[in-house]
Amino acid sequence: MYDLLITQATIIDGTGGKPYTADLGVIDDQIVKIGAIKGRQEAKKIYPVTGLVLTPGFVDIHGHSDYSLLIDHRAESKIRQGITTEIVGNCGYSAAPIDEPLLSERKKEYETIYGLCLKWRTFSEYLQKVKNSSPSLNYAFLVGYNTIRASAMGFANRYPSQDETAKMEFLVKEALECGAFGLSVGLAYAPACFAHKEEIIHLAHLTAQRGGVLTSHIRNEGNSLLQALEEILFIASSANIPLQISHFKTEGKANWRKLPHAFDMIETAREKELEVTLDRYPYLASQTSLQALLPLCAQEGGPECIIQRLENSSTRKSIINQLKIDHPEENFWHTVSISLTAGEKSKDFQGLTIFELADLKKKKPVEAALDLLVQEKTQVEIIHFCMSEENLTSILQCPYTMIGSDSSSRSIKGPLRIGNPHPRAFGTFPKVIQTFSSEKQILPLPEIIKKMTSLPAKKFGLKKRGLIKEGMYADLVLFDPQKITATATYQNPFQYPSGIHLVIINGKVCIEEGHYRQSGQGKILYKK
Repeated sequence: MYDLLITQATIIDGTGGKPYTADLGVIDDQIVKIGAIKGRQEAKKIYPVTGLVLTPGFVDIHGHSDYSLLIDHRAESKIRQGITTEIVGNCGYSAAPIDEPLLSERKKEYETIYGLCLKWRTFSEYLQKVKNSSPSLNYAFLVGYNTIRASAMGFANRYPSQDETAKMEFLVKEALECGAFGLSVGLAYAPACFAHKEEIIHLAHLTAQRGGVLTSHIRNEGNSLLQALEEILFIASSANIPLQISHFKTEGKANWRKLPHAFDMIETAREKELEVTLDRYPYLASQTSLQALLPLCAQEGGPECIIQRLENSSTRKSIINQLKIDHPEENFWHTVSISLTAGEKSKDFQGLTIFELADLKKKKPVEAALDLLVQEKTQVEIIHFCMSEENLTSILQCPYTMIGSDSSSRSIKGPLRIGNPHPRAFGTFPKVIQTFSSEKQILPLPEIIKKMTSLPAKKFGLKKRGLIKEGMYADLVLFDPQKITATATYQNPFQYPSGIHLVIINGKVCIEEGHYRQSGQGKILYKK
């Protein structure tokens, strides 16, 4: 007897091939039959779904739910857009392994804002914590270079010592032995922004020896995009490791014209048999920390040192001068809005642009931005409108681009309803289907589904996931391709998408006609 039987579905199986109509039977956590199934009464639950599309569950190749999955294990913003598996630990920021001095900084953030106690240190302790939380999604983990460097040597701008290098090696190896799928780096952020490429190559080589992947938020996505791309391609080639370039973009109007050159560089690397792939979300604004806009010289030493520099009139002046060089656009501060602040005093500023904040405070925008960093002890998230629609289309059309939300899990209520987040947290996957298949008809739906399912599953070696095929795990999404809609906006991001009828994870129905049915069906995935 089937546990679930879905009849007369239009199946898009994740291969990129043509849709077909069939029944699908599930027993326990696996797809056991695809075709014309007789004896339909012999099923515990039957879903007749004529006219709806059934696909593999979406794989969020670039997620950040490392901490939020412990704050609220339901992960509603992920599941409700059809995500059944998430790759976490991206941009160098894994939750483990972690040690002082970074641990104290993370405690300030997560214990203050969310009340989450950080009691783990090792990667294995963290995985046990995730397992005990009864996760709703399947999670695959990366080990974050930024996390291990800050745990070994804080936010120092120098080469690591022999002892510090040995500690980083140990932490990476421990994570890989526990089943991590690779190493992530966030070269735009402290302390990885202080790292020389030799450091990254060394740890990437250790990762490659164990069959892992390197993912990277490259050092610069704007004025120095091409130099940053050259660097990461060199690192991956030197370490002989598959490379995933995170949220690939051209940031700032002056840099939009660089995309063809960037693609040429990637194609050249691929021709030399370097496995380079990309991911992207379907929006024109990024989200990052306000601190990340500061020049690198201002970020050394961590939050307390940053605040001291901003409070010193001389260093503050030099920081302002550099910001004017880095962002000379007259309307720059009009394009930066405040997404999240740590302190209660600044909550009313969430959703305002820095220009609007400055007008409210009767200050120059750059002064208002730096004052906000000081007041919030650098804990400020921003949304930056900086990208081109034409380039977005070109990136998504690229055959080796996959889809990633670049977001942690959120909710419309509870502890994860906080700030004014990027709508990508709620709408990434439906928006790609809605905008680029249904509305603009730029990409055929089977190709889009492939980018969301089998491509990321293959990239990371996720066994028996990413395809609708007998013997695969029953991670499935059922939706109406004409009605699927990402309702979240920049002004009102706390809205779940519509048009998704069923989300099934490991054979368990967790979303049914807009209702959250159950949680805890997710699994920790391990690199084999």
